[in-house]
Amino acid sequence: MADFFDYRSHYRTGIYYDLNTVEWLLPIAIIILLAVLIIVFKDKFKNNKQLEKRMRLSIGIFFMIIYLSHYIFRFVLYGFDYILLPFQLCSISMFLAIILLFTKNRTIFTFVLYTGVLGGFISLFFPVIGYDSSFYRYYQYEFAHGLLILTPIYFMAVYDYIPNKKETVYSFLILQAIGIFMVTFNYYIGTDYMFIFINADKIDKFPVIAKFGGIPLYLVWVEIVGITAYFIEYQVIHFFYKTKKIEEEKI
Repeated sequence: MADFFDYRSHYRTGIYYDLNTVEWLLPIAIIILLAVLIIVFKDKFKNNKQLEKRMRLSIGIFFMIIYLSHYIFRFVLYGFDYILLPFQLCSISMFLAIILLFTKNRTIFTFVLYTGVLGGFISLFFPVIGYDSSFYRYYQYEFAHGLLILTPIYFMAVYDYIPNKKETVYSFLILQAIGIFMVTFNYYIGTDYMFIFINADKIDKFPVIAKFGGIPLYLVWVEIVGITAYFIEYQVIHFFYKTKKIEEEKI
């Protein structure tokens, strides 16, 4: 049991456990299935406010426990450390997703939708965990990213939260503000949160950056990718939303 809760950072131990195919694909399949179930049974939650509130708050409490456990375990092991701050984009999005579950705030929803769904799936398809299913960290990682993906989908299905152009632009501007803060923080502290930095020595840690023009030119590509991702996600959401409306009108 002690080994199950071994939470030492693989960056520090140098010990990595690779995931097998089932450990990699099963969580993704379960998340997709749950997303489909949320959409199929959305009316049950819409028509039963008490059930909906219980479900939403229960998920929020569970999400909060899963989220905080990561930092509690790491703090117990290493104490305060700049590299353990919740400053990665998925960590920021998870924190906001938890707030969303308790507050139903639309501005938070829009940000979590754009950063959480895509970021969560990327993290699951290209996991950097260092632990397999014999460790708690594996389940913490999978549950946290799964809930990050499902939370905005739940609000789209049950609350009909669909981001408009203004909300989308506002969300992107918030992301830009966070990015500017992280570039500054990374520069002075020497970290590499959100993989945006202007420290030339970081290219040794991330050699792939050289293929995108090096530092700081690669940040231009980061912006292009970000804008493209927002645009595509917006178009996909509204395509399915319009299709849904057309089908409902036919009934």
